[in-house]
Amino acid sequence: MAVSVGILSIGDMGLGIARLLQAHSYRVLTVTAGRSQDTINRIKAASIEALSTDQDLVVQSDYILSIVPPRDALATAQRVVEATQHVDTLRRRSERESASKKPYFFDLNAISPRSAREIAALFSPTTSEDDTIAYFLDGGIIGGPPSLDAVGQTWKKPSLVLSGSVPLPGTFAALAETLNMKIVGPKIGSASALKLSFASLTKGLTALTVLSFSTAHSEAVLPELLEHLNEYSPKTAALSTGGIAAMPPKAYRWVEEMRGIGEAFDTEGHWDGVGSSVYGAFAEIYRGIAEDTILGQEKVGQRRRGTTAEDVAAIVAAAKSHP
Repeated sequence: MAVSVGILSIGDMGLGIARLLQAHSYRVLTVTAGRSQDTINRIKAASIEALSTDQDLVVQSDYILSIVPPRDALATAQRVVEATQHVDTLRRRSERESASKKPYFFDLNAISPRSAREIAALFSPTTSEDDTIAYFLDGGIIGGPPSLDAVGQTWKKPSLVLSGSVPLPGTFAALAETLNMKIVGPKIGSASALKLSFASLTKGLTALTVLSFSTAHSEAVLPELLEHLNEYSPKTAALSTGGIAAMPPKAYRWVEEMRGIGEAFDTEGHWDGVGSSVYGAFAEIYRGIAEDTILGQEKVGQRRRGTTAEDVAAIVAAAKSHP
């Protein structure tokens, strides 16, 4: 019988992971209640099995992957915890499930280590290991959504990092190989710290690029800035222009991620407020883009504006000059 993987929810990354799992004969499940019509259409188009309730997902999933905007990570975990409190009777009635079956919940969101530990506490047994309602691992996704090379029929995969210490089932090794997943340590929060440390450099550079390019545009020297970058720092030019053009549909997701990075630097890195000061400012950059410019209307796969560095710089510069 195929191993079942529930995904909450089917956004750009969730869809890519769902397709990768389907290509390797996994049963992929999700819940459609409360989802937008765009998401429901995406689920149908990908032939993902749609369930009506979180309880159904808990009963039928061997693994549950939480892949949501960071601001929704805690609420998503609480949904799963609440669902598990109502499934014992359903499990006993199910021909497929045993009463003792417990799903594995992997939080793969860009949240701070503190937030990961807060979520882990929701799943902690109150008295004994037998009280565990689901096995929890902290996690993060480094890289873009999985994609299939149609010519070579090979998958380009992100890295899924996990941390924590739980008994792993025999099916985990195959799942880990399929998803390019590995455990980086036994401590809850380590995977989140790794993810955020990586994102601080990539998305942090994009925030700096917004500041740099919009200012250069306002002073009518952006073409000259790009010319000098290409001549004297071509690697920086490639990273900056590519990052800023890809950013608009994701800006709203990165607001809480930047705050999480700042918190991680201050608490885990002992930077005593420096992290929150720097990355709190970056969060404000992305909040402004998402809420105060037309770039916030962009969606992955439906791009109209901000597809070039020059257009992003012009839109941001105009918004800053006419708040």
